[in-house]
Amino acid sequence: MPEPSTAAFEAEVARALRSLEADSSVSALDPLGDPAGAARVLSAEGGGAPLILRAAPELGAPRREQDTGFGPAPRDPVWLRIERGASVLRLAPLRLAGARHARPEAGGAGGAGEGTAEPRDAVSVQVISERRPCCGAPTCARERTYVAAWLALAAPAPAPARVTAARRLLVAEAQDLEAARAEALVEAVAAPLAAALGVPLETARGTEPPGAIAPRSLPEPAPTPPPALPAAALSRFAIRSEGELLVLRDHASHGPRGSAARNALIGAALLLGALALWIQVMRSVSAGDSGIAIGVGSAAALLSLAGYAFLGVARFSSRYAARSAPVVSFGPGRFVVAPWVSRTGAIDLRPEGRLGAAISAGEVRDIRVLPRGDRFAVEIETDHGPIDALLTEREDVARYWQDAMDRAVASVRHAGGPSAKQRLRARAQAQQAPAAG
Repeated sequence: MPEPSTAAFEAEVARALRSLEADSSVSALDPLGDPAGAARVLSAEGGGAPLILRAAPELGAPRREQDTGFGPAPRDPVWLRIERGASVLRLAPLRLAGARHARPEAGGAGGAGEGTAEPRDAVSVQVISERRPCCGAPTCARERTYVAAWLALAAPAPAPARVTAARRLLVAEAQDLEAARAEALVEAVAAPLAAALGVPLETARGTEPPGAIAPRSLPEPAPTPPPALPAAALSRFAIRSEGELLVLRDHASHGPRGSAARNALIGAALLLGALALWIQVMRSVSAGDSGIAIGVGSAAALLSLAGYAFLGVARFSSRYAARSAPVVSFGPGRFVVAPWVSRTGAIDLRPEGRLGAAISAGEVRDIRVLPRGDRFAVEIETDHGPIDALLTEREDVARYWQDAMDRAVASVRHAGGPSAKQRLRARAQAQQAPAAG
């Protein structure tokens, strides 16, 4: 039985899909999580049934809070219903709740319950690129090429301030030390999408009009896509760039806000216990029993501090405004599982998270799916030991995101031999082996 919060999320997703006249069991395309699979489906011949595709709205600018830098505030992805040969598509939020449960989302995005599916006119598919540092190491002068495909939409009239009023949607992205490989992967999605919608494809080489868009092939060796997921199974997790970080988010999670009530109850219980102990301290002092007063007073002080700390955490958690929680973030040369976030859900740019410091992408040995009771975990095996990054009830979902994390690690890993730390660790292990024998 799914958790109540997950069940509520699934119901909201089903309502959003029904607004597109789509069932939760229909396969959905996710070019951001599986570009090769989306490219193959979009390139397939024939009219066929309408396509359900997930895309991501634009984000704001990164910002600073006090002395800490954060990425942009997150926004929910959206669903698109596309019919081949028609530039008019239908767009709906990731989830739709009843009006009583609607609330705005951080960063200006529409929250669940705001709006329904609405028709939008596609204008063009734009492919842009930029150069980024390889890994952030002071001795590394290499650069990566980041390439993204954006679906430009005509403004609705009137333009309401909600998620479906987006003017541009991110549909595919990639970064690689080889510019041609990143461009080939993104254009393998962008070209058939533009052809399906009957809109121009704009690249650095010029504009290709509808009907004259050259077919693109996937880069070699072509990645093997995982099996397509039903929209309901795909909806919970999503990956996209947030600033210069690539972030995998759990959209069914309330983040810190989910533990606010529990922390408040624990804090209140601790303070009530402390109050009882302080009363006993006063009685002991009145009776002249200083030894008991000191002992009980020490315990009362500890309970008071712990209760105050829990209430402080609960106060922060209750103000968490995002509708998702980050699972793992991938930055230049490193990754962080369970990164710290601001109250808007923006990723803390410091190389650390709730599980400790960032880990070098070069120290990742393997990413695999393992059973955990009646669930499945995506485990990242590193030189420092294994870390469970993601837990889900479905094995196919776990394997889907295993592939996405494999690509994410490869996209940020420094291309070279072992790091200095790895060489020292290997030397130490080699010296310990004869001693152990």
